Amino acid sequence: MNVEEMISELKGFNRAELTRLETALRSKLREFGNEAAKEGGEAQPASSVVEYRPHADGMLQAEVRRYFRKDGSAKEHGPYWYFRYHEGGRQRMLYLGKTYDPERELARQRGR
Repeated sequence: MNVEEMISELKGFNRAELTRLETALRSKLREFGNEAAKEGGEAQPASSVVEYRPHADGMLQAEVRRYFRKDGSAKEHGPYWYFRYHEGGRQRMLYLGKTYDPERELARQRGR
């Protein structure tokens, strides 16, 4: 069976079957990512942005860090908050940490 035939078969799947298939595909892709990393190739991203919030003169963003174990499974940490802004024609980033109130932490670090 080729890929096009497999894709056409997806139309008959229900939600539970598609979710199960998605989990299996992600696992297999993770294996390829780990193999590529061992060979010096491209691996899966170590972090991803899960939320953006415009704030004052910049943007608050929450990132989740992803660590891959030897067995290929992933463990996520975070979210960790950052504040991105421009100053003097350059983009800057301020680490706010793991907090439930990033606006308050930003004000504390900026001395306001």
